[in-house]
Amino acid sequence: MMPLLLHGPAIKASRIKLKELRDKFHPDNVVVFEGDGDIRTILANLQSGFLLEGERLVIVENPPDNLQSLILDSYSLMLILWFDHEIDPKKWPGFEIFFFPEAREVSVFPLLDYLAAKDRKAFLEIEKLKLAGFDIHYFLTMIFYLLRNLVTTPKTAPDFVKRKLARQRTEFDKKKIVSLYKDLLGIDFKIKSGLLEKPQAEFLLVNKFLN
Repeated sequence: MMPLLLHGPAIKASRIKLKELRDKFHPDNVVVFEGDGDIRTILANLQSGFLLEGERLVIVENPPDNLQSLILDSYSLMLILWFDHEIDPKKWPGFEIFFFPEAREVSVFPLLDYLAAKDRKAFLEIEKLKLAGFDIHYFLTMIFYLLRNLVTTPKTAPDFVKRKLARQRTEFDKKKIVSLYKDLLGIDFKIKSGLLEKPQAEFLLVNKFLN
């Protein structure tokens, strides 16, 4: 399997992508090395056998430069290199590259506002967020957050947020909110069961609000 390399100054977006990749593995099969880790320890882990069942994931954060010439061997594992800054990907041949520039540090809240307004711009906003490294599972989490807030305004919410939720709430009665919540749970189940592709799920997420 081709190793992956995530880099760029948009740390939030790249961390979300890293978590998405990491969550595909059993926690016991994941090993993470910090940038100041000893290179001999890292290489020993890459080369060692593995007793547990399932594929192994090794994440190396901000790896040292001298790892470049040693890491290109084929190992029976999934390898991810993560950098909190932009690097020259040409120095790491053989890797699939994910770049997260600063401009990709975008917020999910405009998407939530479009959904609450039943605005078709939500389709465009979800594409922008995907380019920033966000995925369907994060969209679901935040939309559940929106629905909960439409039911009950958080006591600690700033005044402008309380006013916005009051306006948005006029478009959603409790029956509609309950229906949306059930629909989203169904979408989440189908994704995790492999019954629904992510692009289809993204379309349904938005379309449920528009209809």
